[in-house]
Amino acid sequence: MTNRIRNERLEIKLTKEEKEIFKKKMKMTNSKTMAHFIRKCVLEKEIYVVDLEVFREIQWLLSNATNNINQIAKHANQTGIIYKDDIENIKNDINEISKEIWNIHSLLLNRTKPKEE
Repeated sequence: MTNRIRNERLEIKLTKEEKEIFKKKMKMTNSKTMAHFIRKCVLEKEIYVVDLEVFREIQWLLSNATNNINQIAKHANQTGIIYKDDIENIKNDINEISKEIWNIHSLLLNRTKPKEE
């Protein structure tokens, strides 16, 4: 084993369920051996760390916008009047949400573009 290029050994323990999942995924990749499958996963796949803070911001903005819409609907149903400021607030909320979605879109595009040498 000392003359081999790959002379480092790994060992993992799996439950029966985990082993079945492992085998199914291995079969999907047409890997001939477990070693080939593991090398393929480790060496060919990129690992992404996703910062979910932007999604929390969008969730907050959506919640805020829907609360405003509910307040306006309640007021309109009670009085039959909708104020121009209320409509402007909703437009502003929607614009903020759109900006956040565009930022996320841009971030995702930047991560999927091939890196230039």
